Parts: sequence; structure tokens; C-alpha cells
Amino acid sequence: MTSAAGVRVVLVRVRNPLNIGAAARAMANFGFEELVLVEPYDKAWKTVRSARAGETVLDRARSVERMADALDGCELIVGTTDGSKRVPELPLEDWRAVGASLPSAQTALVFGNEKSGLSVDEISFCHRLVRIPTTPGAPSMNLGQAVAVCLYELARSARPLPRSPTPPAAIDASARERMLDAWYPLLERLGAVKPGHDASQRRILREMLTRWRCRRSDERRLLGLARQIRNKFEKS
Repeated sequence: MTSAAGVRVVLVRVRNPLNIGAAARAMANFGFEELVLVEPYDKAWKTVRSARAGETVLDRARSVERMADALDGCELIVGTTDGSKRVPELPLEDWRAVGASLPSAQTALVFGNEKSGLSVDEISFCHRLVRIPTTPGAPSMNLGQAVAVCLYELARSARPLPRSPTPPAAIDASARERMLDAWYPLLERLGAVKPGHDASQRRILREMLTRWRCRRSDERRLLGLARQIRNKFEKS
């Protein structure tokens, strides 16, 4: 499985500074260091940064505006959910099994905000979708507790990795967004997407690109093909 150094914890739209602090404390407890927040509630972010200055995880933590920026460089993206939100293409998996079988790759472990969790659009960035087994009567956990449980399972299942050939790296979220930006206007001109449904159709295309696990060579070919088609349009 992946090591602590290969795991990035991503918190999306978090509002409570106590949850940010609890997540950072859990990361320090189990040896994880990289924390990224996507669109945190401004007051919560400022509060936790000032109140806990000096703690290593929070000192290194960064805040970004876009989901793709938080996931930049990650080959595997694992989203967490209580099961109330999901997409048909991603089966809902048990975290205990997933945590013990993650590959040796840069991995993002993504948590949604306290009230609504990850949105369907945010889930579209994920390769896998997992839940922590809880009772049906209380399926949703406190955010800080959920981070602690997931990281504990990762830490306890850590073991030496067998030597094996390294497969070609898949493109990251930023590269997938570049491909969407290149291809979506062309699909509009071809009439292949419905006007006025940009957000939902970009989400569907993003889910497809995520499932395909495109390589860098695929990205270059697809961007080159988009450029050729765009040039044809401009000359016609």
C-alpha cells in the first residue's frame, strides 16, 4: 500500500475551525503531513491558522480555490461519503478493504464539508468512493473523527512494498481539466453537448476521463487532436 508520505488529505469547504484542527491532529498522530483545503470558510481558516501556529501540519497546510489544484500531482483520488451521495459509475466501497489495498502512488484522500459532504460534482474527480462502516441510524461521522479513522486504518495496514515495475503515471486532475477546456468548445461547435447544461455535461466528461486513467502520452495525443480540429474549424 501507499506510505504516509504518499497521501494528501484534502478537506473541501470546511466551516468549523475545530474540525480543521482535529484533522491536522489526527494527521500528526499517524505520521501524515500534507493537508490541503479547498475553499475553506475564510473565518475558520484564519482562526485555526492563528490559534495553532507552530504545529507542523498546519504550518505546511495550504488553501486553494479549485478542486483540481488541490489534486494536482495525485495519481489516485479517493472520495469519502456516508453513502447518501454517489454516482452509478463508482461502486461504494468499504474503507477498511480499500485502505489496506491502496497502491504505491501519490494518493488524495478527500473529505467533504460538515453539513453536506462532497457534492456530486466533487465526486466526479474521484477514482474510488468509500465509506466508513457505521450503523444505519447514524451513518454520518464528525469530520475530524472520520479523518482519524481513515488515517488509522492506513497506518495500521502499512507494510513493506514488493518490488514491481512502475506503471506509466496517469494524468492528474489539472491535466484532465486542461483536456476538458480544450475539447468542450469543440463539442459545443459540433452540437454534441446541450446548450445551457455546461456544469452537468462537464461533470460527466470529467468522470469519463477519470475512469479512463489516461497517461501523459494520451494527454499529448488528445490535446494535439483537439488543436487540429480547432484549426480546421478556424480555416473553414
